[in-house]
Amino acid sequence: MTSQEASNSVNKAILRSRAYLPTAISAIALVGSVVSMWETTIKRAEVKLHVSDNIYFTRDPYGSYEVLIIPVTLSNRGARDGTVLTLALDVKNLTSNQSKRFKSTYSVDAKWFSGKDDLTANLRRPKVPFAPVSVAGHGAFTGTLLFYPVDDPEKRVVDSKSQIEMTLTAGLLSENSWLDRLLAPPPPPPVTMAAEVGEYNVGRLIGGYIMSLKVKLDVASTAAAQPDGQRPPNATAPTPTSPGRS
Repeated sequence: MTSQEASNSVNKAILRSRAYLPTAISAIALVGSVVSMWETTIKRAEVKLHVSDNIYFTRDPYGSYEVLIIPVTLSNRGARDGTVLTLALDVKNLTSNQSKRFKSTYSVDAKWFSGKDDLTANLRRPKVPFAPVSVAGHGAFTGTLLFYPVDDPEKRVVDSKSQIEMTLTAGLLSENSWLDRLLAPPPPPPVTMAAEVGEYNVGRLIGGYIMSLKVKLDVASTAAAQPDGQRPPNATAPTPTSPGRS
């Protein structure tokens, strides 16, 4: 092969590659558009449940119910809105082996912590009944929830000087069509927490005292709720909490 023929062969190869270049660029742009549309419009709601170790306990004077106060965050990694209908809290006393289910009954803000119930004047701390939470696509909801017993309010499970285990589960609104249910991601995994209950006086709790619990988050369940299964820094060991507030 002469040098002229070799040069012609190289030129033809360059021309062919240039002819394919616009097609390759268009294909890459199309793939990018599809991925972008999936992430911003089509992707089903993927709700994650996050809980810190700032958990408190008190008693409601209007019925002497056991009440657990838990700040929660619900994040949505999908593009579509997701709806959380309810949050269930299963509590087991490891000391007495008693169990009871609680549910998200009220949501509260700073006014609840600064207020106080007054039975004689029929005054109540301000709280709002819990309503289903709609978490926008790529959005989040953060709130402090009061968990009351589902039934058997006279049964006590959060005893003084005991160890308890709590499992928090989110109940999501199910998809309507079979295709949506097929493509929907799995529900958020439950979050398990172990806590040490200190010594307390029942009368003081009924009078408005809010007692902090020494909580240790379960490493496996908490990491599962994190993006890409990352381990949260506060899930490796119990973190001392500040004294209870009134």
